[in-house]
Amino acid sequence: MKTRSPLLIFALFAIAAFGINSVMFTELSHEMAATSGLSADEVELVKISFMITQVLGFMFTPIMVRKLGTSLPLHSALLVGLGTNLALYWTGQHALLFTLTWLVSGFFMSMLLVVVNLYLLNTFEQRWLPAIIALTLIFSTLLPMGAYPWLVAEIVEEFDWSFLNVASAWLYFSALVMIGVYKPQAIEIEAKPKSSASVYFVLALTMSLVVFLLMRGSYYNWLDSDWFVQASSVAAALVLLVVYQLVKTRHLDTASMQLHGKLKTNVFMYNAFLAGFAVMASTVLFANFLKMAMHYNSLNAGYAQLPSFYAMLVGMLVSVLVYYFRRPLADAVVPFGVLMILLSVHEFSQLPSFVGTESLPIPMLLRGFGVGLLNVSVTIAVLMYFQVGQRLEGIANFYLFRTMGGVIGGAFFSRVIQNHSAQASGEIGRTLDGSNHVFVAYEQALSGAILTHGRLPNPALGMSQISAVVKEQATTLALSNSLLMFIVSIFALAPILLIGKKLAAKQEAH
Repeated sequence: MKTRSPLLIFALFAIAAFGINSVMFTELSHEMAATSGLSADEVELVKISFMITQVLGFMFTPIMVRKLGTSLPLHSALLVGLGTNLALYWTGQHALLFTLTWLVSGFFMSMLLVVVNLYLLNTFEQRWLPAIIALTLIFSTLLPMGAYPWLVAEIVEEFDWSFLNVASAWLYFSALVMIGVYKPQAIEIEAKPKSSASVYFVLALTMSLVVFLLMRGSYYNWLDSDWFVQASSVAAALVLLVVYQLVKTRHLDTASMQLHGKLKTNVFMYNAFLAGFAVMASTVLFANFLKMAMHYNSLNAGYAQLPSFYAMLVGMLVSVLVYYFRRPLADAVVPFGVLMILLSVHEFSQLPSFVGTESLPIPMLLRGFGVGLLNVSVTIAVLMYFQVGQRLEGIANFYLFRTMGGVIGGAFFSRVIQNHSAQASGEIGRTLDGSNHVFVAYEQALSGAILTHGRLPNPALGMSQISAVVKEQATTLALSNSLLMFIVSIFALAPILLIGKKLAAKQEAH
């Protein structure tokens, strides 16, 4: 173990840098827009493009590693990570360079994540892997979701956002120094056929368009826009073309076809998708409730989420202990984690907009514990399932499915919140009628309140106050309904996983 500890330290440095870069768009989009000369909407487009290149990185990394080996992609990803962060620090105010830098960064961040996990799985024995995988997840997933929102807000209070690029660049540089000194041996990759360039081109085009439409749908008001309908039709046609090409070429027995030939593998991938969907959707809903309904700023919202991070660590520890000491129960941890998230969402949906901070820890702790159980259990189970020759495609596809689950979850609930906001505004608006006795009484009470504050009541001032109340109540009602919709969606998706596991178990038995 001592001889391999430098590899573990290097991996933690590299993944910590990955985690910092991955959270920046979520928490710092307004700050980046202010310094880069781009509007908030243009930065949103850069964020979408960054996500697209991340998805493409997961798709193309197996091809590059099979052609170039593991050493060159690893060094390239670290050098690009160092270079892009230094470029953002020095030239972040130039819009074009800002955009191109993030696009390049997204692709190589995905490559780094896949290759680092490949090194860890091939270097350490099975008995060490659950603890090591959990340790890497702290830096790649748990910290960005639970602690970084508060930490980043604290840093931005004192420093420019580019300070995070300095921290990330230092981590990349340290990782480069460590592999320069340690010189990890290149992993021998078994030669396997891959699909043709035309298949990958169509697949890349399809995935790019799908991600763009999912993340940009709210801007076009979804299917109310003719352009969005036409683009969605093109995306659907491309999806059918991809399916046709995959069916047509399945006789080639490519590495991915071999990987997905077993039902159990596909069940694991759906599990990854469901985990990404549940975690990202709940994260979006909780963050929106804190900022939109409760009017917390980034610092207070981040601080309110800290209990969730501590609970994530407890959930992670439970997952690892179960895997070591009660391995037959490891599969049961996943639905228990989902249940914790559902309970937290239900608790949160009952909170009014004027709720005090003392009511937040319980739902936050429940969600954090559920996320820790779900994320860590799924990742350990999936990554340790792959055989040596399947690890490259297995790791890449696992992260691809998990990422797409998160993208779809975020897009779905963006649409849900939009719909419920419109419905809530309409319902509340019906009560604003001069013939409604309740509304008349409210107007009189409001006029009296304005008068007691030394102002003469007038219609404009009164309506501005009423408008603020309507907006707040509509937002709160929409988010509460969206939280309940999350529970419904999980109950709709979970049975597919349970059925798949039953069928996979039968297939394994025979």
